Order: sequence, then C-alpha cells, then structure tokens
Amino acid sequence: MNPFKRLVAPVSLLLLVCIVGIAGYIYLEGWSFLEALYMVIITISTVGFHEVRVLGPVGRIFTMVLIIVGVGTLAYTLGKVIEMIVEGEIIGYRRKRKMEKKISDMKDHYIICGYGRVGHQVADDLLAEKIPFVVIDPKPEIAHELEQENIPFLVGDATEDEYLEKAGIKKAKGLIASSDSDADNVFVILSARVSNPDVFIVARAGSKESENKLRKAGANRVISPYYIAGRRMAAMAVRPTATDYLDTVMHSEHLQLALREFPIKEKSRLCDKTILDAKIREKAGATVLAIRKVDGAFDLQPIGSSKIECGDTLITIGTSEQLELLEKMVK
Repeated sequence: MNPFKRLVAPVSLLLLVCIVGIAGYIYLEGWSFLEALYMVIITISTVGFHEVRVLGPVGRIFTMVLIIVGVGTLAYTLGKVIEMIVEGEIIGYRRKRKMEKKISDMKDHYIICGYGRVGHQVADDLLAEKIPFVVIDPKPEIAHELEQENIPFLVGDATEDEYLEKAGIKKAKGLIASSDSDADNVFVILSARVSNPDVFIVARAGSKESENKLRKAGANRVISPYYIAGRRMAAMAVRPTATDYLDTVMHSEHLQLALREFPIKEKSRLCDKTILDAKIREKAGATVLAIRKVDGAFDLQPIGSSKIECGDTLITIGTSEQLELLEKMVK
C-alpha cells in the first residue's frame, strides 16, 4: 500500500478547516481573500502574530473555535507524517518501488519460487555465475536478507498469477519451482506454463510419486533432492577419489571451473565446422565435453573431426574467462 494514502484523510480535513476559516473571515468580518488566508495560517500554526484587523465579538468567537479545531487537526496531520517517518514506511515504499522498477526492466532472467534450503542454494549458484534472477517467497523475513544481498525479490505467494506477472514470467528464460510443497510447485508450473509456453521449468519433487505429476503439469526437468543426495553419498562411499576430483574441479577456491552449454544458431561462426577447424581449445581454452545433436542424440566423446552443425548444443567446461571467450566465438 502506498503510505501516502494514509495522509489523504488528515490532509483533506486540514484543507477543509482552512476553507471554512477563510470563508468565515470573509463573510463575518468582510476581509479580502488574502487577509482571511493570512489570518487562518497564523491562527492554526499558533505563530502569535497580530490580527490583520481588530476582530469583533463574533470574529473572536469564530477564531477561538478555529484555534481549537485547526490546531488539533494540524497536530493530527503532523503526527501521521512523523509516524510514517519513524516507522520507515516512506523509505520502505521508495525501496519497494525501486525494486519493482528493477524487476520490470529484467528479461531473459530466472524466477526462483520458494526460498527455502533448495532455493537458497539455487540463488547462490546463480549469483556465482552472475545470472539475473528474481525470488518469490511468502515469508516476510526474507526481505531483510535479500535486501542486504541486493537480490530482486517479491514477498508473496508464487501460486498466484499476480506475483508471477510482477516477476516478469512472460520475459523470463527459466523458472525454478523449489517450494517444499509439491502441490504448490504444481500450481506454479501450471500458471507459468500458461503465461509463457517457452519458459524452461525445473521443479523440486519431495517424493518419487510427485515427479510424474510435476512433469505432466509442464516441468521440463524434475529433481528430487533426496534422490540426488542418496546417489552422491553412495558415490562418495564407493568412489571417494573420483568424487573428490570432481569437487576440486568444479568448486575449487583457486580454480573455479564451470559447465556451460552453447546453442549453435544458424548465423554462428562455428556452423558446419569441425572441432579441429573451429580451434576452440587454442583460441578460448575451454574444452568441449559433448555435443548434443539436433535430433537429441549425444556425441559423448567428440574428437577433432567431430562436426558442429547448426542447431547443435556444445557442452563445455572451463574457467569464466575461457567460457566468455568461447561465447564470443559462438556468435
């Protein structure tokens, strides 16, 4: 709510008192408009200046009534203004408007629906890769945390179309339904898919039974944190060295490598070239791990003679600098 709407009633009442006061002095004392206005201002503000003219008995009675009503109304209005300033509503409103403006200007961003443990991790990874995103969560306490991180957010229920619209679902590139409730995730997916048929949706499943429902609702990918955690724990127990290697490669503090995919469009300079001819390794330093072909099949062990065709997708690994160089080559 706009906090200034709280001032409509007191300001209107104060304005009414001034109009009545001006009309009273003009009618009762025969003063001009400027004289009456001056008298009303010095009366309700209690500045103590002398009257414009000597008041008659009726004028004095009218002035006493104006002092009681006018001073009380002015004090009430000023009290509301001070209350808004002390409570920080004006500053909060301006921040909210600034946040809404920032979100409305975003495009090709991601929307995280649900800022629990899974949503936190998703946000951390997107921040690390400098990918723009918006968080929607019904818990008011997230506001302070996200404001400190300068992360765009909306406090509200993501299952309501209103908040998805405010988050820019029609211009979004992807949506992560990470709520703890599978039912809420289904509603979010249905609403998002109707608003933007092309948005890429990844959903969190709390149970194995919910995965099919989430896919039927329109999710492109469904992930169960418990299933993934179980597989990872098994891998760490059976293949600890290999797991440590992957962790070192992907999350080392000194060498931050990342996986990234690059769609090859028709105008790309890499179209119809082999990996050897493209000189990806020599020019960018990144490594092509796999190529997803137009028909959906994967070339899991690309070699120098592997051909890059229009519509393919390169799955690569490298540092942020190497991937940035490769992005320029792909264009």
